[in-house]
Amino acid sequence: MIKKFVLMAVACACVGSYGVASAQSTLDVPPDPAKPVVAEQAAPMVGMPSPIREFNTVDEAAKYMNITPQLPKVLPVGYNIKSVSTINKDILQVVYDYQAGEDATRNQAAGKRIVYRVANTKGDISGDYNTYKVTATEKVNGTKVTFKGGNYMVYLATWVKDGQSHALAFERPVNRNMAKAIVANTVAQKTHMQ
Repeated sequence: MIKKFVLMAVACACVGSYGVASAQSTLDVPPDPAKPVVAEQAAPMVGMPSPIREFNTVDEAAKYMNITPQLPKVLPVGYNIKSVSTINKDILQVVYDYQAGEDATRNQAAGKRIVYRVANTKGDISGDYNTYKVTATEKVNGTKVTFKGGNYMVYLATWVKDGQSHALAFERPVNRNMAKAIVANTVAQKTHMQ
């Protein structure tokens, strides 16, 4: 039994070294100047295209999706648009990032983002599948809004208004009154800044 194992190991080593030696020898041969050099084409990349497409402005993304999105006009102090993208040409996503101003003591959310999504489809578009301690539904200006988080702080707000689904996710939670103010001031604008 041991004899067979040793013979198989030697045979494998010989075959492996032959393959390496023969491959190495082809690299050591200088090219023949009389023969034309033929470049091999790389195989085409095959796979799923990315469902996310980045844009420079909200207007560009809205035109691409053929949507007139409702967007927040009110956000906590210091938040500005960081990125604009679409997901599967169905969801418009705007990421707001906190930018410290002259008075950094007014908002301690440095590095935390607010992600806003809007779509012409119905249903939950948040992409947030976390389980929260509290899920509450309230009316804000006649619109039924679902808030998720704690008793007073909100990590996620979702609602449907004028045929558009909305989701507002906070990396750093805001109090429910701030979330309500953002929802109440989410409207369609004629043009959007960046």
